[in-house]
Amino acid sequence: MESTAHQDEQPDQSAGSGFGQPQAARRVETKDGFHQSLDTTGFVIAPLAAAAALDSAAFAKVNAAEAIPTTWEERARKAWEYYVEEPLVKNCVNSWRTFAVGDEIKITSDDETLKEQALEAAWRLNITQFIKDMVLQLLVKGDAIGFKRFTKSGQDIEELVCVNPVSVKVKYAQGELIEARQFPEDTPGGGESIPLPVEQVLHLKWDAPAFSPRGNSLVLPAFQAIELLRDYRRAEQAIAKRWATPFRLLKVGGAFGQKMVMPDQRMLEQVRDMVNKMDMKSGLVVPFYVNVETHGTDGQVLNVEDKVKEVKEDIVVALGLSRSLVTGDGPNFATASVSMQKMMVMIREIKQAARKLLDWVFDDWMELNGHGDKSIQFIFNDLDPSDAVDFKKLLIELYDRKLISRSSLQLKMDLDPDIEAANRETERKQIDLMDEKQVKPVVDMVVSGILSVPRARKMLGIPAEDDEPTAEAALVWSGDLESTGDAAVCDECSHFIADTNHCRVHNSERTFDAPACRFIDRREPR
Repeated sequence: MESTAHQDEQPDQSAGSGFGQPQAARRVETKDGFHQSLDTTGFVIAPLAAAAALDSAAFAKVNAAEAIPTTWEERARKAWEYYVEEPLVKNCVNSWRTFAVGDEIKITSDDETLKEQALEAAWRLNITQFIKDMVLQLLVKGDAIGFKRFTKSGQDIEELVCVNPVSVKVKYAQGELIEARQFPEDTPGGGESIPLPVEQVLHLKWDAPAFSPRGNSLVLPAFQAIELLRDYRRAEQAIAKRWATPFRLLKVGGAFGQKMVMPDQRMLEQVRDMVNKMDMKSGLVVPFYVNVETHGTDGQVLNVEDKVKEVKEDIVVALGLSRSLVTGDGPNFATASVSMQKMMVMIREIKQAARKLLDWVFDDWMELNGHGDKSIQFIFNDLDPSDAVDFKKLLIELYDRKLISRSSLQLKMDLDPDIEAANRETERKQIDLMDEKQVKPVVDMVVSGILSVPRARKMLGIPAEDDEPTAEAALVWSGDLESTGDAAVCDECSHFIADTNHCRVHNSERTFDAPACRFIDRREPR
């Protein structure tokens, strides 16, 4: 028997066939004209696990890297969201700002006119609130952008604006800011932009090198820990809901010993009506074939409280604060001291940024008001977390022992020696008569004969009397403290100590036959 075998003219589907593609069928034609198929049609089944290997987005939601956005703008918005919504983040950031800036910024100068004008300008521009807002933006978002608006005449500063750094696109060249454009906040990066004059803009970056166009948020290292904390909170809420609203099933019927109870519709409705009509504060008597099963309170419960405590400590450490400030203890005193010193360094960095802001504002203001050759000093009413009292006592003790100079003491206490010297010179010219500490040294010098009475009256600001003696008469009267007219001697005075030949008034050695001075206090006859 001869037979010819041929393949149907069908397109070849074997090349490039993918999942579930049918295979081509072959048939055999005999001499009788009958067709007989030699192959079967089937499908290639691909492994189901290949779906995850081909599509990386299948499990993207469980990827931990999703907690940190890729672009700077998204990270800044996420950091601000955490600051607003997470109390722990807000407390940590506000602690840093309070440690560095405090609640008020004071201004002083050796020129009283400049000091008064600077205080008036600081109050008009609300400089303290401006510095606080800028430092807050710098720590939370990693960037702080300030804008200085001048008056129409250009002779004074009209307003200080803390600009949202997310709405501003900056461009640098050779490390210098060459362009700053602000976009609408609802459409960042798009829409009509507003060019900001570079000479009126100050851009500060946190924890970033000079070549980086943007800074890094203080909250950025805590992103993953904050997301984990939120997951634990959701788990805690789910557990609480499961325990508060368990799911109960009424079981009717079943095998009881040798008897099998098969409930019908009438029996189920009777049990339902009994449960609906029962008093929830009392019990219910039911037949033996009715049972209750409660689902939801069984199974192992996650210890969320301990987990949340660990995550909160991790967030605090990621935000740069010492763990001892939160937990109240530490491994030992040495490590706690090192951690505190590290915090002091970071506080100085924040304070340095605040000083840069103040210099940016007042340098132009002083030039515009004709005070370019003078200087002012900024004093922060900050909160020192270290044991500053003992440190300052140590500095004063070193100064009393002549081991350090007065200038070194003032520099260690964040004071300007030149300004303090000018203030002391001003106070020396103005003595308060009601202040005993200022008046007593002058009186002691008069009593000791070092200072004349007219000179002391002039130093104290007391007007001269009409019958005031001349300078020559005052010199004769009090310069040498000569004796009285009756030719008395020191031996007759109660202030003279005969055993040691010492005078309590002059605080010096005197002889018994020396002429008595005008402060003689005759002793009773022996």
